[in-house]
Amino acid sequence: MTYPTQGPARARNSERVLRRLPDGAPILIRPIRADDKRMLENGLRHLSAESVQRRFLTPKRSFSRAELRYLTEVDGRDHVALVAEYPGDPVRRLIAAARFIRLHADPETAEAAIVVADPWQGRGLGSLLARELAARARELGVRRFTATMASDNVPAHRLLARLTRHLDERHTGAGVSEVLLDLAA
Repeated sequence: MTYPTQGPARARNSERVLRRLPDGAPILIRPIRADDKRMLENGLRHLSAESVQRRFLTPKRSFSRAELRYLTEVDGRDHVALVAEYPGDPVRRLIAAARFIRLHADPETAEAAIVVADPWQGRGLGSLLARELAARARELGVRRFTATMASDNVPAHRLLARLTRHLDERHTGAGVSEVLLDLAA
């Protein structure tokens, strides 16, 4: 199997690509699989309370069986999820996940979300996954991402702003923002 090191991944259900972070760390990106349930659950348990709050906008310490099925058994077209692993990790764990779910009311728009394990935050992994996810979305006809996030989640706002020149944001109250970004811009 080859591992390209440049350009966006064309991550299909069995594709794995190797990328490098700005600091040179190798990162393996691949589509999520149904057998990732345990790793996804372990990843949630190891997130700080702040990271959990930023991702889910509420405290959350575990996933239900139904949530794990929903998050790992994706169709690769209307629900796409990519995960990242550090190839040098002997434990083999997920260090980040990114997903989009196409909106039924507007098939050219998808809700997107990214979470990065605390030790990997601030190293460019979120940006790398966002670019990979956006490339996959464009391949599948998605033209816009929407994201719901805490209004004070500065890293997430910066990440989304780097993806596009056209970004609309509205505050929905209770410290939450709805962001819409054009993937073609």
